[in-house]
Amino acid sequence: MENMIIKQHHIAQEYLICPATSEHFEAMLGIFLETADWLRSKGIRQWGHFLDGYGRDDITASIDSGSAYVVLQGDTVIGTVCVLMEPEEWDLHIWPNTDLGDSVMIHRLALSRDYAGKGIGKHIVTWVENGLQFPSAKKYIRLDCVGDNEKLNAYYVTQGFEKVGSTDGHSKYQKEIGVVLS
Repeated sequence: MENMIIKQHHIAQEYLICPATSEHFEAMLGIFLETADWLRSKGIRQWGHFLDGYGRDDITASIDSGSAYVVLQGDTVIGTVCVLMEPEEWDLHIWPNTDLGDSVMIHRLALSRDYAGKGIGKHIVTWVENGLQFPSAKKYIRLDCVGDNEKLNAYYVTQGFEKVGSTDGHSKYQKEIGVVLS
């Protein structure tokens, strides 16, 4: 299987994006805990498993596999995203009867609350689309999110993703690689 190639390491001039290493684990976990706590305060259960002591293995596995990335401002980790070339068990559950061999999967896109609402999430999504080069067999970027997180669902639509259904309370979105918003 061919790998993706990083074509650009900067998003919005002042932010660097790079593969996560074990040194980034605590900062990544902190962002997930902070985000999960904030979501819970809004009545959204997304990522609650981090608050319950779970999810650490997912972070470690994504770092070890090279699919986790961190967004840095200087030396400070302000965000993270996981970009997978092959589906995980979760993806196979959420996307039943869908051949995911032509897909790149996005998971765990999160920002420190200090940086939320500043357009950085949009820059990260754009970076996944344009800052990475995927093998020609990859046709779609796919992701899922909790269906009752209305703002996040609306956000992905504004980023050019098409909602293509739902499974077990999770909305499913896809976007063709190379399709630019007008």
